[in-house]
Amino acid sequence: MATSKKETNTSNENLEERGVKALESIASSMGDMNEWFYDLDADLWQERFEWYLNEFYQIAKAKTVGTTNRPERESERIEKKEKGTDSNS
Repeated sequence: MATSKKETNTSNENLEERGVKALESIASSMGDMNEWFYDLDADLWQERFEWYLNEFYQIAKAKTVGTTNRPERESERIEKKEKGTDSNS
């Protein structure tokens, strides 16, 4: 009986250790995502986000896909901005 209790304790310790490692991994991933969100260039994404919102609005308004007056996909403008330049100035 003593060996089964010892095996149970060892099993519980291994399970707790795996749980701690999993939580540390999740915390690390959340930290990486947090940094990514703060590093996003909001000015660059604003125009793209507006275009997609308009797409959604046009589709929802017509309640059908493909029969709206949506602009062609090629007409989407993607502006590349250089680092160190401020678009607000």
